[in-house]
Amino acid sequence: MPGWRGIWEARRVRLWLGAAIVAAWLPLLGVGPRGWLDFSAFYAAGSLAFRPELTGLSAVVAYQQAHGLPITPWVYPAGLALLYVPFSWLPYDMAAMLHVALEAGTLALAAWIGGPLFGIPRRWALAGVFAWAPASAGVISGQSTGLALLLVVLAAWALARGRGWLPGVLVGALAFKPQLAAPQAGLLAWRGLWRGLAVVAGLVGLHYLLGALATGGAWGWPADWLATIRAYTAPDFAVNGWQAVSLPALGTRLELVIGVPWLTALGYVAGGFVVLACLPALRAWPPERAVALATSVGLVISPHAWVYDATLLLPALAVFTAGAAARGWPWQDRWLLAVAYGLALLWPLGGFVGFVPLVAVVTLAPAALLGWGPFRTWSRPKPPSR
Repeated sequence: MPGWRGIWEARRVRLWLGAAIVAAWLPLLGVGPRGWLDFSAFYAAGSLAFRPELTGLSAVVAYQQAHGLPITPWVYPAGLALLYVPFSWLPYDMAAMLHVALEAGTLALAAWIGGPLFGIPRRWALAGVFAWAPASAGVISGQSTGLALLLVVLAAWALARGRGWLPGVLVGALAFKPQLAAPQAGLLAWRGLWRGLAVVAGLVGLHYLLGALATGGAWGWPADWLATIRAYTAPDFAVNGWQAVSLPALGTRLELVIGVPWLTALGYVAGGFVVLACLPALRAWPPERAVALATSVGLVISPHAWVYDATLLLPALAVFTAGAAARGWPWQDRWLLAVAYGLALLWPLGGFVGFVPLVAVVTLAPAALLGWGPFRTWSRPKPPSR
């Protein structure tokens, strides 16, 4: 095809996605000399498991200093440390490389399961997942967002097949990152899936018991955990807040930088309007699409969402892509996806300019899924030809 249309041929799209995959994963070459970044916190937590000081800020930092690791506080529920105990038995670099491989594997498995679920061929789902820069950022930086994505996709699969209690198990397991589990728990409640919601509540209780085990019987560990979060929040936003991709997190960052008050509250208000506007679709849509929308909305209103958390936007991208294919791939849909992936690749520039353009992609994702405003004509199915 001549002209602009030629760049959308399948072979060209494969080329662009291949280039995006290379660009997204290129930072992996330099993460070792930087100490594997956030993995330091998970490794330290695994090493300090079964001790009351696990949830204390000073103990984790002291361990990292003593072993020459990057200083990254542990801010997750204590029970998650049990998952990292086997990693602590290995030399640090070997453990970090194994973690990268396992997290990349969870991305691949999520794509393999999610592709057919959302109506995308598996080869394109795999390419789309690995070309999404936030997904690679999560894996490379030592985060657990690949596992979180897999749990969300499995929850969508279980809901779509009416598996009863299983969605609750998967959402409850996701509660190791409460801000990611909350939208899915809210979705279960909104759709009246009380059995699943009861299972979520039970799993939250299990998280508490596992936390008590991980802290050597410190039944009051949530208080120490919350104190660590409070102590770390301001320094975290000061240093890493440029990575914010949610409206409240962006507001908090701007409050610190420009000194204008109430921006965090404004972010919550704006996000709240998005939630309210999405409620009809969250109840009426097919389960897998509703899960994707809930995850997208959850990112918009999350109190703490950095670039790597936008890994959880992939189900929404899958729903939009499947819809674009059903609409006959209008040029607007093609360009919107291309711009989303392009802006995602530019996230490292946020360290220089003070914010990431990816926040616009996250904020507009629910609007694109629902066909609001300028997206309205794009979301309508292509009329049948006569």
